[in-house]
Amino acid sequence: MTQEQLMGQIMSQSRDIAALWESSKSAHRRIDENDRLAKGIHKLAANIEALALQVKLLTQRMDSTVERMEKSLKSQGERIGAVEGTSRAGERHEQSISALERKVEALEREPSIKWKAFVSQMLAILAAVVAGIVLTRLLGADYYHYLYRYGG
Repeated sequence: MTQEQLMGQIMSQSRDIAALWESSKSAHRRIDENDRLAKGIHKLAANIEALALQVKLLTQRMDSTVERMEKSLKSQGERIGAVEGTSRAGERHEQSISALERKVEALEREPSIKWKAFVSQMLAILAAVVAGIVLTRLLGADYYHYLYRYGG
C-alpha cells in the first residue's frame, strides 16, 4: 500500500471519527433536552395536583356555605310564614325561596363547569407535550441517522 493510499485512508477515518463525535454531541444535547422536558412534565403534574387539592377544598367550603344558606332560607321562610298568615304572602315567599334555590343551584353548578374546562385544558396541554416529545424523538432520530449515514 502506498503512502498516498495510507493518507487517504487516514483522512477518511478522520472524517468518520469527526462525524461520530458530532453525532455523539448531538445525542447528548437531545438527552439533556429530554431530561429538561421530563422535569417540566413532573413539575406540571405537581402543579395540577396542588390545583386539584385547592379546587377540592374550595368545593367543600362552598358546599358547607350552601348548606348554611339553605338552612337560613328555610328558617327565614318558616318565620315569614308564621308572621304572615295570608296565602298571598306565603305564595310570594315561596316564589322568593324558589328563586333563591335556583340561584343557589346555579352557584353550585358554576365550579363544576370551571373545573371541567380546567381539566380539559390540562389534558390538552399534556397531550401536546407528549406529542411533542414523541415527534421530537421520531424526527430527531431520523434526521441524525441521515446525517451519520450520508455525512450531511
